[in-house]
Amino acid sequence: MMKRFWLHLPNKNDSLEITTTNNKLSLFESANEKVYTIDTGKYSLKNLIDNLVSKGLNAKIGEIKSPKNLKLIVLFLDNSFTNVSGSFINFIDGIESIDTGDRQEGNIIHI
Repeated sequence: MMKRFWLHLPNKNDSLEITTTNNKLSLFESANEKVYTIDTGKYSLKNLIDNLVSKGLNAKIGEIKSPKNLKLIVLFLDNSFTNVSGSFINFIDGIESIDTGDRQEGNIIHI
């Protein structure tokens, strides 16, 4: 079983600047915490996704058609993961939602 974490994107998602103040991503699985560090620099959304994938994360761009076309980062994690946090999550304005596949696969953009 897989859990999907839908993460907000800042309004200006065509270019995201990752610095040492917003580059930590923590994944929580029971009592264990896995911390990822995103390389600093300016990223397009596609390049940011590529960077997350290079760290071993299963990440894609998601889109919610209703009520408006809203692009999100979607992390696909094992069902045992309970939360994501860190300075990166604060920077992108948090988690939009968590589901276990309730949203149609058509909402995931494969790039």
